[in-house]
Formats: sequence, structure tokens, C-alpha cells
Amino acid sequence: MSIAVVLQQRFFDCVLEVSPEQTRFGVKTGQRKGQQPDTKRTLLAIEQQAQQNRQAGVAAKQQFLEFTQAHLHDQVAEELFLKLGKFDTIASTVFSLAEGFPPVLDTLSTKAVTLSQLEALISKVDWLKEDILKLVNQPNYRKKTSSGTYVKELKTALGMVGIESLKQIVPVFGLKRCLPHATDPFTGFKTNIWEYSLAVAIASQRLAEETGDNQFVAFCAGLFNSLGYFVVTRTYLRTYQQTKQTALLQARDARDTVLTDALDSLNADASFLTSCFQEFAAIISADLVSKWQLKRIPLCNTLDQLAEGVTFQGANQLTRLLHQAEYFAQSQTLRKAKLLSDAEDQQWRQEVQLREDYLHILQNTRLDKLDLE
Repeated sequence: MSIAVVLQQRFFDCVLEVSPEQTRFGVKTGQRKGQQPDTKRTLLAIEQQAQQNRQAGVAAKQQFLEFTQAHLHDQVAEELFLKLGKFDTIASTVFSLAEGFPPVLDTLSTKAVTLSQLEALISKVDWLKEDILKLVNQPNYRKKTSSGTYVKELKTALGMVGIESLKQIVPVFGLKRCLPHATDPFTGFKTNIWEYSLAVAIASQRLAEETGDNQFVAFCAGLFNSLGYFVVTRTYLRTYQQTKQTALLQARDARDTVLTDALDSLNADASFLTSCFQEFAAIISADLVSKWQLKRIPLCNTLDQLAEGVTFQGANQLTRLLHQAEYFAQSQTLRKAKLLSDAEDQQWRQEVQLREDYLHILQNTRLDKLDLE
């Protein structure tokens, strides 16, 4: 296993606040290949196993909770493999960007794009039109107009923003539409994953500027590679809640107060979600973007390479830039949390072959805010 894979798990452990001391739960790759979960480990058997130790106090209670949580996640894992293996289920989990949005991205990628072309396309995408009008009617944009009046016309709004700024704003508005509405019990994760997505996109664009690669494509690749994290998070949280609720109803019907109390005290597990990211996220991002049928932006090749786990040496230039951007964004977070040693950082940076001068450039680039005209 590469250092990048190990430290990426540590990064998500960090943003999800996984305690190093807690028992880890995770999906088992073998289940994807047809293995069935251990059906012998029923909740009744778990309770019986812990029954003789219950009088021991806190340690025994904790053991029973862990057994119960493990059983729930056996069931959750089985459901996740079924749900995340079906594209229709995946697509229904996030806001659909497939209708009208991909042609806007394709057009923005062309050198000779005009405001009239963009107006014709964006006017067909109601949510995008509304978001852009809301943007230009904020005080910092309205003061740019001579009268300061409310802007109602899309073409006027597009002219106020400018084509270069639209190359960042339009993809960002698209990704923002796909964010999970809530990520409880991981209350800070929605903000953290948004900031991370933006940081990777900006870092990818900045590296492309230095290497002479297409900055717009690099920005979009860095941004939309996060779609899989959104889908996995929402699907896992829903599935866990449904599985737990079913188990609770069964325990109450059986008048098993011990098991009912145990289930009531449990919540979704961050370490399990981290393992789900590694198993599913990149594949889902690639699948979603492939359905957009982009004609001019070569996003699919890069996201497919990430999903397939192509080595850095075998990756195309854009995929390499994305690996480097992810390294920088993740390592900065781990550094702040004091969870990354100098030796690990150096080994990681060597693995993604990030040059010293490019590292300095990223260190002096603001990654939490769009650089708009």
C-alpha cells in the first residue's frame, strides 16, 4: 500500500474526528466479490456472548456496544454494496447536473466563447441562472453598475461577472448543488469537505498554470472528483439510520431493553465512512461524470485513472497534477493537526513528485477563496 493511500485515510480520519483509540469498522472488499456477511453473528448471539460478562461493569458494556455496532455494520455494508453498485441509485442520491449543465462546461472550455453563447445555454438551466442572478445582486457586484439597481437580465449578469470568473463560478455552483444537506453526526464534515474540494480545485488550476496544461480542465477535475464523497456520505448515513431503526423495532418487539438501550446509544461511525471513501468514492465520481457526456473536456480519462488506481508513473499529466494537489491540501490539514511527521511528508511528496518550486507556489496561493476578477 502506497504512503499516499495510508495518509489519505489519516486525512479523512482527521476531518471526521476519528479517535485513534476507538475500534475501527470498515467495509470488507471480499463482500463486493460475492462473499456473504457472517449471518451467524445475530444480535441474540451477541447478547448471549456478552451476558456472562455484563456484571463486570463498564468494560463489558463497551464490549457489548462494539459487538452490536459491528453487527449493524455487517448489515449496512451488505446494503451499501447493493445500493452503490447501481448507477440509478447513485444518481438519485445527489442533485442531477446532467440536464443542461455539461454543455455549459463544454462551452466555457472553448477559447472563443461569447456571452451570447453562454446566455443561450445557461438560460435553460434554471438553478444556475438563479444562482448567477443572486450573485450579481449582492452588494459587492451591484456597486459595479452605474445605477446600483437590481439586475434581472441574465446577459447583463454574465457581463458583470466576466467569462474568466465564470470558469470558476459555474463549476463551483454545480458542485455546491450536490453537497449533502446534513452530515449529522459529523456536524463539521459538510464544511470540511467543501473547503477541501475547493482547495484541491484551486491547487490543480495553479499547478496547471505553471505546467502549461488546461487550467479550466484541471480546476473541474479537482472539483468534481469530490462527487463520490458526497454520494457515499449521504448513502451511508441513510442506510445506517434505516438499519438501526429496523433493529430497534425488532428489539422493542422482543422487549429486550438491554439491546434497545445499546442501539439507542449508537450512532454512525466515522471510521466506517472513511473505509467507504476508499472503497467507493473515486469510482462513483468517475461514473457520474461519464454520464454527462462531455464533448470537449477530457475529465473522464483522469477520473477513470483515479478510480482504477493507476500508479503515478502510469498516469496522464492531468491525473498527476490532481495527485499533487490532493497531497498538498491533505498534508496541510494533517500538519495543522500535528498528525504528519517530516519523514512522512517528504516520502509522500516524493511519491507524487511535487517539485520544490511548485511546493513554494502552492504555499503562497490562497486555496480557500476563488480568485475572481
